[in-house]
Amino acid sequence: MSELVDDRMTPRKLGRSTALLIAAAFRADPRKALLVLVLTPVSGATAAVTAIGLRLMVDSATAADLAGMMSAAALMAGALVVAFLASTLVAEARIQLQLRVGLVLDQRIMTLCGSLPQLDHHENPAYQDRLDLLRNHRQGLGGAFGIIVENARTLITFGLTVSLLMSVRPELLFLVLLALPTVLAVRRGERATAQAEETTTEPNRLRKSLFALVTSPLSAKEIRVYGLQGELAERHRDLQEQVDGPKRRAEWRSTLWTSGGWTLFGLGFAGALYLVVSAALQGKATPGDVVLTLSLGSQLTSNVSGMITMLSFLQRSVRTVGYYLWLDDHAKAVATAGNGSAVPPPPGHDLVLDRLTFRYPGAARPNLDNLSLRLPAGSTVAIVGENGAGKTTLVKLLCQMYQPTSGRITYAGRDITDYDLQAWRSRTTACFQDYLRPEFLLHESVGLGDLPRIDDFPAAERALDRAGASALPGLLPHGLRTQLGATFPGGTDLSGGQWQKLAMARAGMRAAPLLRVLDEPAANLDPAAEYEIFRSFQETAAQSDEGTITVFVSHRFATVRSADLIVVLDDCRIREVGSHEELMAAGDLYATLYALHAKGYQDQ
Repeated sequence: MSELVDDRMTPRKLGRSTALLIAAAFRADPRKALLVLVLTPVSGATAAVTAIGLRLMVDSATAADLAGMMSAAALMAGALVVAFLASTLVAEARIQLQLRVGLVLDQRIMTLCGSLPQLDHHENPAYQDRLDLLRNHRQGLGGAFGIIVENARTLITFGLTVSLLMSVRPELLFLVLLALPTVLAVRRGERATAQAEETTTEPNRLRKSLFALVTSPLSAKEIRVYGLQGELAERHRDLQEQVDGPKRRAEWRSTLWTSGGWTLFGLGFAGALYLVVSAALQGKATPGDVVLTLSLGSQLTSNVSGMITMLSFLQRSVRTVGYYLWLDDHAKAVATAGNGSAVPPPPGHDLVLDRLTFRYPGAARPNLDNLSLRLPAGSTVAIVGENGAGKTTLVKLLCQMYQPTSGRITYAGRDITDYDLQAWRSRTTACFQDYLRPEFLLHESVGLGDLPRIDDFPAAERALDRAGASALPGLLPHGLRTQLGATFPGGTDLSGGQWQKLAMARAGMRAAPLLRVLDEPAANLDPAAEYEIFRSFQETAAQSDEGTITVFVSHRFATVRSADLIVVLDDCRIREVGSHEELMAAGDLYATLYALHAKGYQDQ
């Protein structure tokens, strides 16, 4: 994963993170953002003003100067009032901004993840790890703005404190140098902790997956039947140790380094006090200088402690923002590559695979190898083959979820990558194996298949009928207006088969798509129900003169025997192409597998 994101807190990364968070703050609430940025320096300066007033008070008291004492008291009182008001206003505004900044960035992450044209950020393991880290830490994005603000305030206070110390004795600048080892130790410790977290991303993901598995109602029955509780809990503990062990060791090393740095700073501070007190005894400094040094020394210790704490938080925040910036950069890079501008023509043209080859990143061999095929306009094409033959991969390429490694797919004689991606997908409709389960109103869950008609009840009813689910609204308490999902009060949960029929209904919402893809659309249904759904879509295509190409992927050979064209994939290549009758007459793989499937159903 290190090749994807460099986690070092470089000036450039700090600048990008700060700019991102400030911009997000102004988008969330411009007035509060401006208030925080204006009052933060004021809040940071008040401690130094109070220390100056204290020195003036002591020197005036020593000289019996009443007017000076009154001025010092007024200065200190004013500084305290301003500090209280500024700190209170900044704290309240910052807390509200943190929530709103977090919401703004959450929405942006949703937009980026949902609008990236391809699926590599979901299916590439290295990208999955990075997204997992972003999900784990995304709640810290809002807090990162507060960390930036607190670091700014601490730096202002620290700078003024150092300036005042140097006004007493320039040699006291040496204290700043003695603080550097502690700061560097914290930075090194945070870096070690970050590396430990990154190297344990995979076992942490597996650990969370195990927890979700054990607590899910979908797996509850098998866990009890097979007595898996102990085995899964033991595996969870082992993974937890793999995750926690490197982190504990990194934190222990960080503690040792930081303790050494503080020891060095403490010795330096004691030496600074000795210098100032000696100068006062020799008449080279005033009592006020001694009090100022004591006050500023204590304040400097607090500043260094605060800076170290804030630096630790800052590194974590910049690292978290870095995960977001990676996603943003990845989205920009992908958006500028391979997206044409042409508008796809209406249905009625052939879709052609021309020596199409595709290999997933890091794969040892192609997942599709040199496919050449013509899908005629208006046809129903069945893609069959055993598991791992490349059926779903082909579907992803047709929907432009990935780009071919070599070769091309053309529509109306033009490479589909020449067409505007969103325009291509607006002319495509699909039902996938891993379908969406939106807990909306029933008609909305269907209408998502054509957003402009999400509230078109007649269209939803027609789509449900085409998917073999015309009876579903009558089974629910409020028909098409029924709230789906058991997580809602009064919501109704559906069976797996019913959810799958809703997915198929969504695939039937768009009018006259140029491509309709059905990838194992009825895996949760019995063969007879799947066949009826296939026939329904086939009849719709036959009755229409719009030229929609319907691609139906199934592992059930009997279901697709009436397709216009059957494509048999074997070992990521096209083995056979033809009608059911032609392929049965050829006596090759299709005929063999069809006979095995038919025999299996007869035996049942």
